[in-house]
Amino acid sequence: MLTARSSRAPRNAEIAGFLLSLAFAVSTAVRDVYLGGLFQRVNPLLVALMAFGLCSLAFLPNALVRDRGGLCALVRRPAQLFWINATTGFAWMSFFFALKTIEPALVQVLFYGIGPLSVRWLDGLVPGSARATLSRAERWLHLGLLASLVTAAAVVLSGLSGLGIQPVPAAALGIALALAGGISISISTLLCRALNDTGQRPATLLALRFPGAIVLAAAFALASPTPVISGVTPSVLAGVAVASFVLIVLPNYVNQIGVALASPVTIRAVLAVGPVLVFALQLADGRLSSSAWTLAASVLYAVFAVAAALARRRAIVTTPPARPLAALPAPASSR
Repeated sequence: MLTARSSRAPRNAEIAGFLLSLAFAVSTAVRDVYLGGLFQRVNPLLVALMAFGLCSLAFLPNALVRDRGGLCALVRRPAQLFWINATTGFAWMSFFFALKTIEPALVQVLFYGIGPLSVRWLDGLVPGSARATLSRAERWLHLGLLASLVTAAAVVLSGLSGLGIQPVPAAALGIALALAGGISISISTLLCRALNDTGQRPATLLALRFPGAIVLAAAFALASPTPVISGVTPSVLAGVAVASFVLIVLPNYVNQIGVALASPVTIRAVLAVGPVLVFALQLADGRLSSSAWTLAASVLYAVFAVAAALARRRAIVTTPPARPLAALPAPASSR
């Protein structure tokens, strides 16, 4: 009976993680469409300061009261905490300004699509994790995934997206920001997962994940030639605060739990449908024109990303366990 229960526990955790990741994917689709329009009127730095500040204010007191031991343990890992903050801050700032520059659906393709393509390099950055070995099927699927990212970038640069023709430097900057942010958030997610595996609670980790982002946003805000709050009425500011909490703070908490429960493969597969959801919401929003090229890039990415995630799962399941050292043949020199 104990064996049956213990075998069901990982499966139940994976299912729960899948459902939470799905909820996160839906909420991020709503978030990206909303922010894409909001950033045409409001400085992204203001949203960053508000969202990340609210996240720290919401979760730090809770951690101090309910998990002071976990908080102290996290503080005793300054190197990991620093890199989590650095990669998280850079990723979100890049993502926000990419949303201001190019179409949200294509931002998601580039932002989430670059992570799986760099899986071997990214896995090697996390202490204690082995560099992933890709199967033949994964290599072919990753070529398809790369093709979807190239398609998305070409749609942006050629003016075929829902935003229409843009200055090439601005379009190229948006593409670069989305790709750089995607790599950065993938590293941050892997680092957070490593801490979750040591027993660190998601809410406690979230309490100290964003101070670096706040510092980065504040530094850019101080260097900005115009105040980030310029032209923002109190009613708009209140709306931004509510939207930041509902669309950024809460989904981040949901995602943090999902990362702790589900495997990275499951999370990648779920997030793959995000650009298609964003495209559908863009149509409902009406701010952008409908682009068949954007839809094609989003569907192409979803197909190859889901297939690559499933191939990764099969590769993990079929990988034979390492032979124990005692079973290995002795070196010739010792015979």
